[in-house]
Amino acid sequence: MSDMDKAVQSPEPGGATSQKPVITRRLDAATEAPNPRPRRSETVKLNMDADVQAGSSAPAARLGLTRDEMNWAAVAHASILLTLFLGLATGGVAALLGPIVPALIWYAYRDKSAYVTEQARQATIFQLAGMVALLALAIVGALLVTVGWTVSAILVVVLVGLLLLPVMLVVTLLWIVGVVALPIVQVVYGCYAALEAYNGRPFRYRWIADLIDRYQAQA
Repeated sequence: MSDMDKAVQSPEPGGATSQKPVITRRLDAATEAPNPRPRRSETVKLNMDADVQAGSSAPAARLGLTRDEMNWAAVAHASILLTLFLGLATGGVAALLGPIVPALIWYAYRDKSAYVTEQARQATIFQLAGMVALLALAIVGALLVTVGWTVSAILVVVLVGLLLLPVMLVVTLLWIVGVVALPIVQVVYGCYAALEAYNGRPFRYRWIADLIDRYQAQA
């Protein structure tokens, strides 16, 4: 079929007729398929055989994992809530008991499930690294703030300290925000990891998983 239809005649005043071309355009109904959704940076494709044990539930559709494996992997990550509770209840003294939970899961499943072992190992190191970072931030920040305010108070006599007071105020506020925000961010990240593990996804903590990979490569 051509792009130009036959002219349609229509009467005009005086009996004359004229031809008006009617232009048609063919529409292409084909549409491009949408781009595939990019893979999350926290997850990687995991190839492993299903570790089906006696008494376990039916294997999950994804990765061939059982529900028991996904549950224990989620518990390992979610144990960070216990670490937070112990830290708040004892002023941080008993927070060291929190990482024992994922460490025990790591030990119990070391020869049973590669998925649970990997997730529990990451959860253990993540919690320990978070506590070390928080302790370092609290100690180093407290020393810097103390020295800064002391120097500012001494220099107030010569009026130079007046210029340092606003600076020290900002530094002190940033230090307090950092000490409060760091454990909150860590708990939120750990809960997100628990949700991913519960759904059978091979979650990877940023930096922590890379550190484990480098250590295993050197071993």
